[in-house]
Amino acid sequence: MAQGTGRSTPPDPPGFMRRSRTAVLQDAQEQLGDLLDAVVDAAPIDSAVTLVAAADADAASQVADAITASLQTHGYPRGNWQSHLICGALAAVAQAMKVGEDLAKTAVTKGVTATLISSGIPRLAAGLAARAAVDTLMKLTPARHWEDIRRAVQMLAVSMCPKVADHPAVEQYCLRPLASQLLSDSIQEELAALSGGGSAAAG
Repeated sequence: MAQGTGRSTPPDPPGFMRRSRTAVLQDAQEQLGDLLDAVVDAAPIDSAVTLVAAADADAASQVADAITASLQTHGYPRGNWQSHLICGALAAVAQAMKVGEDLAKTAVTKGVTATLISSGIPRLAAGLAARAAVDTLMKLTPARHWEDIRRAVQMLAVSMCPKVADHPAVEQYCLRPLASQLLSDSIQEELAALSGGGSAAAG
């Protein structure tokens, strides 16, 4: 059985050195972070970056700020957070937004609340922070395209994550969905190899 699946992908070219999952994800994270910086700084941008407008990046930042402010207001300052708390909450927002605008209010509230609780935030404070994220999101999105905001949230989650290789939710719900639109062909190929190689969980 292993023989049948193991021969399904073409052999690497001579001299090809397959990189570790951590190295590939680090490069992907850096590329997306650079693109987001270009948007925020209004730097000269290429066609890929125009998929995320400065207004959308600002909206994503406001969602993150709303979560941060709510947690701090209710007694949970930044110094007490686990390292992946905000990027995890943003990944939950991005995942929940996939259901569409009509259903997102409930989905975002549930997703962010669960993520914050899993990061050590008590249920009441987590729920209030989730509600703050939803209120901000709903206030910002009516005049803009829903998917544009979602894409910006995904980019912000990736750029804020301490290490995507250690955070499956950010990789699955934020980095990989952006790959075909925003990452270089070489990184896309390496990510595809990680997905199909069976060793993606290692490293």
